[in-house]
Amino acid sequence: MSKHPEPRVAIPTYGRDLLRGLPPELLRRPIVLTQPEPWALVSAGFPADRTRLHRVETMEQAVVDGVTAGLGDGSAVFGIGGGSALDHAKYVAWKRGLPLVLVPTILSVDAAYTKAIGVREGGRVRYVGAVYPDHLLIDYGLLQAADPILNRAGVGDILSIFTAIWDWREAGARLGEPYDAGVAAESRALLDRLFEGAAGIGCCSDAGLHLLSELYVGEVRLCELVGNARPEEGSEHYVAYCLEHRTGRHYLHGALVGMGVLLAGAYQGQDVGPVKRFLSDVRLDSSYRAVGTTADEVRSCLLGMGDYVAHESQLLPGVFHFRGGISAADAGAVMAAADLGE
Repeated sequence: MSKHPEPRVAIPTYGRDLLRGLPPELLRRPIVLTQPEPWALVSAGFPADRTRLHRVETMEQAVVDGVTAGLGDGSAVFGIGGGSALDHAKYVAWKRGLPLVLVPTILSVDAAYTKAIGVREGGRVRYVGAVYPDHLLIDYGLLQAADPILNRAGVGDILSIFTAIWDWREAGARLGEPYDAGVAAESRALLDRLFEGAAGIGCCSDAGLHLLSELYVGEVRLCELVGNARPEEGSEHYVAYCLEHRTGRHYLHGALVGMGVLLAGAYQGQDVGPVKRFLSDVRLDSSYRAVGTTADEVRSCLLGMGDYVAHESQLLPGVFHFRGGISAADAGAVMAAADLGE
């Protein structure tokens, strides 16, 4: 049993047409942060003459601050869409102290479940603030209206437990970092549930989406218990962040993290076969081509990981810290083990 105090976590409401069930006062003068496709699905439920609307295109800190300052007052802040829309809504609610309603229309990331807000500075991810939604609506109809790949990609932030636990245990042994075996076991149990639920998540059934949401709640709870992301995030995310930084491109997060799990897991010396089978079963292609990168770009990223993690001081120590980066020979071996195409 963990000795940590039980943390606060977001409590989802599940069902269909959930916006209709909100208290009317929240819709008196709503501030809505969204994107074009999800807004088209829900716009009829908002008062056209009293809604302040912003279509989110970036989470660069300077842009976010400017938009937030110009939105004026409102009755509540609504984040409707993917991770950027949700994070921007969280930022506005945090700055303004307004009620927050989050309505993810894809489950590709865990932004709706975390209290921290992901912004970017010069292309680098930074986490600021702390805010919880007053209402977190997991609407099966809205989620199932999206391209299924965008929900399947949500497995990335649970699949990363595979590599994160190894990093955490190793940090305890090498650096004396606090390691909670009980929390690690709970985290591993979430990963096992993910593997078992591949079919339902892959077809985006109500049960599969409910499971994915509950796994998000579980992993965020464990991270809150220990006060950092050790139970869920490790060197697989560092591969993702490094590739984004080097190329200046954005990728489907879950597919990118899936690729990172295979690469970092192989470098850790783990058998990545179960991860490959799961990605196939859930129908999330994490090959270079599907992610939107190339073998050469990934090789260059791996060879630069030592410098990258040395300069990114917010990153908790992982396999690329412990081994001082990665040699050309090891990079080739890791890429071969991951078997991500050409």
